[in-house]
Amino acid sequence: MILLLCCALLVLVNYIIYFCIGSLAICRLKDKPFSAGQAVIVGFFLYYCLFELICLPMVATWQKLSRLSLIWAILIAILCLISIALNIKIWKTYLGHFIHWVRANAGFVLIVALMLLTEILVIVHSYQFTLDAAYYVATATTALETDMMNVYDPYTGLWQDHFEMRYFFQAYPLQDAVMCRLTGLHPLLWTKRVMEAVSIILSNLVLYQIAKHFFKERYEAIGLFLFFCNLMNFFFTTIYTSAAFFTTRTYEGKTLVGNVVIPLIFWIYLKMQETDRYLRLWLFLLLVAAGAAALSNSANMLVPAAVGIFTVPLFIRKKDWRIIPGAFAAMLPGIVLMAVYVAYVRGLFVLYTYPR
Repeated sequence: MILLLCCALLVLVNYIIYFCIGSLAICRLKDKPFSAGQAVIVGFFLYYCLFELICLPMVATWQKLSRLSLIWAILIAILCLISIALNIKIWKTYLGHFIHWVRANAGFVLIVALMLLTEILVIVHSYQFTLDAAYYVATATTALETDMMNVYDPYTGLWQDHFEMRYFFQAYPLQDAVMCRLTGLHPLLWTKRVMEAVSIILSNLVLYQIAKHFFKERYEAIGLFLFFCNLMNFFFTTIYTSAAFFTTRTYEGKTLVGNVVIPLIFWIYLKMQETDRYLRLWLFLLLVAAGAAALSNSANMLVPAAVGIFTVPLFIRKKDWRIIPGAFAAMLPGIVLMAVYVAYVRGLFVLYTYPR
């Protein structure tokens, strides 16, 4: 019971961190009302973009996990303290409005909370095992036990002569290892309890943003939208669907790509339909694309494809040539990382796990 309470508290800690980091960007938008949900979403992708920027050079130079953990803890603490100092007044004002909204829509809030709790309890207590799923736990465990990052094969524990570029840019499991180092929680509990709950809540938060776009303040319709989306997740679980990852492989980075990144790209394009001022939305899309690269190597193929698919009808409808360079910029992180991987596979370069 104590461990479960600790896991629940750490889920909350994750969201507080995302909220603080996201608020640093969202609260600077003076022409838009503050949104806690959007702050969390922006904060999540900023968090992983920052982690990728710090983690990759340290991995490539054979630094220890303990050193990365210390640097990351100090950086996040500083960012959260800065965010509190800059945004506390905005948060207080928002909190008053939020409490009023909860009281006015208590039925909706209760139903959604029960739905989320049911999903989390069912999924985190279900049996989940695939080779890919085992990779996330094993990578975090191996990094913790060896105090090295991506140097040892997580499946066998054997030393690897060079870094496997399929996973090199995927910092998500190393972030799990860092958080396990900082919290003392076992990787199996962190991935199978904490990050599963984080993924489920974040996915529903993105679906809520989509529902709000379509139904505005009609919370009965929004509630039904969320209910049927999640019903589909539980009854459309073939190996080819994001629903299968949501319910059976929830702590994989691919789950976040399929159930958070792709729906979020769809939401961004919905917003683009309503405005001719694209810059802010393109920057957000670029942030999502860059952050997705840290979650899973699959994002490097899926994100450019999704951006291209959504760009075509937007361009046909609006006939605005400004759309093209924005879309290309959002596709660029995935294209570049795919090119790096292809070059590695073709033997054009190799990164060794030791000095030469």
